[in-house]
Order: sequence, then structure tokens, then C-alpha cells
Amino acid sequence: MIRRSDHRRRTQLTSRDAGKRMATHRSQDRSRISRTLGELRRRHVFRVVGVYAIAAWGILQVADIVLPALLIPPWVMSLLVVLAIVGFPLTAVLAWVYDITPDGVVRTPDSELRPDAEGAAAPHWTWNWRWLDYLIIAGLLTILAVVLVRGPDGNSRDLPERSIAVLPFADLSPQQDTGYFCDGMAEAILDALAPLSGLQVAARTSSFAFRDSDADVRELARTLGVGTLLEGSVRKDGDRIRVSARLVDGRTGHQLWSETYDRMLEDVFAVQDSISRAIVDVLRVQVLDEAKLVEVPTDDQRAYEEYLRGRDQLRNGNTVEDYARAIERFERALLLDNDFGLARAGICTAYWQQYELVGDSDLADRAIAACREAEAGSDRAETLVALGNVYRETGRVAESRELLQRALESEPNNANAHAALAQAMRIDGELEAAEHHLGRAIELDPAYWRHHFALARVMHEQGRIDETISELRQAIRLAPDNPVPYVSLGAIHYYEGDYLRAAEINRQSLERNPTPRAYSNAGSYYFYAGEYAQAEAMYRRALELFSPGDFRWHGFLAEALEMQPENDPQEIAAQYQDAVRLGYERLEVNPADHGARSLVAGYLARTGQTEQARTELERLEQVEDLDMLAHRAMGFAYLDLGDHEQAVGHFESAVAKGFPSQILADDPRLLPLIDNAGFLALVSDHVDSTTDHEGNNQ
Repeated sequence: MIRRSDHRRRTQLTSRDAGKRMATHRSQDRSRISRTLGELRRRHVFRVVGVYAIAAWGILQVADIVLPALLIPPWVMSLLVVLAIVGFPLTAVLAWVYDITPDGVVRTPDSELRPDAEGAAAPHWTWNWRWLDYLIIAGLLTILAVVLVRGPDGNSRDLPERSIAVLPFADLSPQQDTGYFCDGMAEAILDALAPLSGLQVAARTSSFAFRDSDADVRELARTLGVGTLLEGSVRKDGDRIRVSARLVDGRTGHQLWSETYDRMLEDVFAVQDSISRAIVDVLRVQVLDEAKLVEVPTDDQRAYEEYLRGRDQLRNGNTVEDYARAIERFERALLLDNDFGLARAGICTAYWQQYELVGDSDLADRAIAACREAEAGSDRAETLVALGNVYRETGRVAESRELLQRALESEPNNANAHAALAQAMRIDGELEAAEHHLGRAIELDPAYWRHHFALARVMHEQGRIDETISELRQAIRLAPDNPVPYVSLGAIHYYEGDYLRAAEINRQSLERNPTPRAYSNAGSYYFYAGEYAQAEAMYRRALELFSPGDFRWHGFLAEALEMQPENDPQEIAAQYQDAVRLGYERLEVNPADHGARSLVAGYLARTGQTEQARTELERLEQVEDLDMLAHRAMGFAYLDLGDHEQAVGHFESAVAKGFPSQILADDPRLLPLIDNAGFLALVSDHVDSTTDHEGNNQ
């Protein structure tokens, strides 16, 4: 009979033996792993694999940049990646079997896998392997850091999948003189893609801002916020064209599609449609029908070329002569095809640009006539936006909004339509809605300075001065040679009472682009700084550049002359009369221009035409929502008529609308109100300023 104590003893012995055996097995496993790792070190496998990983990664990075630039098919990059992966285990095996010695590549001698085998079997030549190990570790850590910082897809991982920017096509023609045609090719494709609801298309201004850029395609994609880029080139030789296009993945830089078309010039619309259709297929964008994506605007190829030349002149011009050349091209297009609606819309826009430069009402009449002809039966967004802009500036705001809404219905992502509608909403006092549409325009077309400029104006009307300045500075960064943002930034300093600073900023504008408007604004800033002779010179320069010029320039010149007693009263009166005459011509173009009417009323009062001045003021009194500048001008008109209470009332309304009381306090023309209690209360915070600057500021 086995006693319980003996059984317990045997059980304990058995458990102890099992534990010893397990410990022995673990020790043997660790020894085996240690010997294997030692053998891998002896044969330099770790070092070779580390060097291979660094070299392969570097080669793939260079290939990722160079191959797309050389138009090498994307499968080559894929092949390199596969070869790099396959080469990894192959390299490890070769490193195990062979070694590099001063005598060449030799088979690595076997060892008895002793712990000290590495030292015993090592080659007789020596090398400071520790430094190589440090370099390999540093290289691997660098790769790891880059991968962690960039993430799986770099900074482009959040780019929209179905989004595209159409970059300007390169001109490869022998004479390098068909840039207008290359731009037209790219824009036609952009216009075909823009209305597709399943595709986000970057606006032309943003895409074309990168003309001749040598930036990497992935950087361009991140900047434009798109997942794909279309690049291309055009070679035009006589009646033949060779168009090459390729679609590039903005995340990787890999080519998704490419094609080259050798066609006759008359097939240009078919080429545009083929490229657009290929993009739709590659990006898997749903199209409702199989109709052509590119709308043929004219059946006459010569008319189309004249139109493209005219549009190039229109977009790149900034003088009356530039716009006249654009009109000439558009008219040639119409002679070849009288039903070419886009050419009529171009004439409409070009005449209006001329009118805005010189203020000649005849130009406005021509613009309106061309717009009416273009409007008939046109549903193209480009035409509707052009007409909407002109109608808005001629007081037909409701009609303008209707046209712009139609444009957005056909192209919801048209940045120019959003911006134009915002301008109409601003006129109607719908500032929040205007800001919303301008925000959308900037989202769609962030590189266009005019959108930021328009947003600054909306913010200024809401009294958000810091945000206004920020948007104006952004507009200046985007268009450093354009005077308009500088002028407006100068106006901000003017409203803050820093007139010389405003004049200095405007001087920077004149250095870049000396336009009449820039000279006029410089004159106003010098006027308020008390530099009347300087102001006179600026106004005269504006009128010299463009005669007869804006009616306000004549009025401003007359005011500057009045502040200098030695000037001829007859010249002053003549300038006021020109201001009245040209002001009425402007009102014929836009009867709803209340700012112009209020200034005309003041000029009438100043020249003794009191009855006519009161008639104009009575018309203005019927308007429910005048802006601050109209109220200010009406205040001066009533002051010249001797009605001080009415004058103060309108100055109060101007201040309530946001006009700075500082400027009223600095204005020497308001000295007749110095004893008026209402006026003193209005400028009480700046009364010392009035005393200090008496007789020195307008």
C-alpha cells in the first residue's frame, strides 16, 4: 500500500524534473536564437539589408519625381516597386552566402556556430564597421521619420477623389505665338467639366496662376486642393494641330492616362471632347447622357480663332487700347459668324471695361447694346455672368440677379458667378448672403485677387476693419502689380485719419501701374493731408491720361483749386460744370447710382444752380437705404444751400452708417458748422483735431 506521503514526494520530484526540462529547452532555444543572430551579424546580413533598404527607398523617391516629368508610363514605377520588394529577400540570401573581401566576392566560410565564431572566422582584412552601422541606423531613422510625418499618402491624403485642375497647355508651336489657342484649348475642357455635379473643378484663375511653374505636381495638387491634374501641350502648324494631354494623380504624381492627337484644325472641338470624355471615364464621373461634353460655339474655325485672340486681349488688357483691340477681334469673329454669341458677350465686356476706365457714356451705351444682343437665347454661364455684371452696374440689379442665378443653375461651381451674385446682393444690402457667396468663390478660386477684394468691401461695410485689411493684403499678395487693392488699402488708412500713410501706399500703386484712378485717389489723400498743390497735380494727371475722365475727378480738381486762393475762379467754375455734365451722363447709364447723384447735387449747389440741386436732393430723399458716402455728399450739398440742420442730419446718418467722424472733424469746409451743437456733438471726440488742422485739410 502506497503511503500518502510517498505519493506526495514522487509528485514533487516529477514536477521538479519537468520544470528542469522546460528550463533546459528554453535555454537551448535562446542559445539557438543567439547563435543564429550571431551568424547573421558575422555574415553582415543586417548591414547589407539596411543599406539595401536605404538605397531602394532613395531610388524610388527619385523615380517618383523624374519619371512623370519624362512622360514615362506609370507601369514603369510600379515595376520598380515590385523589383524593390522582390530584391529584398534575394539580397538577404546573397548576403548570407557571399562576402566582399579585398580579393573580391567570395563564399562566406561556414562556422561551427559557436558564440565566438564571428571573430574566429572573420576575414583577415579589417574595417571600422561601427561607423557603417551608425550611418545605416541614421538612414533608417530618417526614412521612418519621413514616413511618419508624411503619412501614408503624404500631405495629399485628404484631397478630394473626384477633383481636377486643368493647367494651361504649353505652346510647342514653331513660332511660340499660339498661347491664346493653347489657353482656349484648356479652357474649353475646363468649361466642359465644370458643370458636372460629380466633379470638383478648380477655377481657371487658380489653375492658370501656375503657368510656367516648375513645382512638383503633388505640390500643385495640394495648393489647388484637387486630386488630379490635367497637363497638356499644343503644337499648331498651319491647318494641323498636335495635342498631347495627360492626367496625373495629385497624390502620387503617377500618370493615370495620356493621349496624343494629330488632327486637322477643324477637328479641335472633337479633340476637346475626347479629352474631356477620357477624364470623365478615368475618374468615373457619372454623365447623364452620351451627348458631347464640349459645346461647339461656332462652326467657323476662323471665327473661333479670332474669338480666342480677342478673349486673350480682354483678359490680359488694362488700357483702353487693349480693350479696343479685343473688340476688333470679336467683331472679326462676328463677320465670319454673325450668330457667335460668345463674341457678342466679349464685346459687351470690353466696352464696359473701357467705360469704367474713362467714364464715357457712349461706351456704356455700346456695352448695353452688345449685352442685349448676346442675351438672346444664351444659357452659357460665361455669357450670363458678363451680362449680369453689366446689368448690375447699370442699376438693373434684379435682372442681374436673375441672370446670375441662371448661371449658377447651369454651373453650381462657377466662382465668377458666385462673386458676381455677391456683388448684386451687396447692393441690395444683403451683406451676410454676399459674404457667403464670396466665401464660396474664394473656396473655388483662391488665387483670384478680385474675390478677396470684393470680400474686403463687404467686410468694410460691416465695420470689420481688421478683416478688411487682411483681405486687401491677400489681394495685394496675389496681384502685386494691380493698383486696385493698393488704392483700397490706402482708403482704409484714409478712413482712420492717416492721410499721408494712405498717400504713401497709393504711391506704391502708382510705381507699379500708373492708372488714372490711382492718381485720383492719391489726389484725395494729399487733399486731406492739406497738400492741395500735390492734390491738384494728381487730379490733373488723372485727367491727362483719360479725357474727359470720371466726373468726380473734375469735381475733386475744382475743390483742390478752391483751397488755393490764387487760382482762377473761372477755371474752378468750368471744372464744376464739367463735373455736372459728365455726372448726368453717368446717371443716364445708371439712374440708380445714388452716390453719383448726391455728388452732382453738391456741384450744382456750389455753382449756384440751387433749384436743380434741390430737385436732385428731393429725389434722393425718397431712397430708403442710402450708403454713408451718399449721405455725406448730401450733407455738403445742403451746407452749400445754407440748410445747416439738414446738412448735420445727413452727416449724422453718414456716421451712423460707418463714416468716420474723424474725417468730418478734419474737414475745413465744415468750419461754418463749428457753432452748431449737433455737429459739435458728432465730432466731439476729435474737436482738438479740428483746431490743430484748421485750414489744412479738406
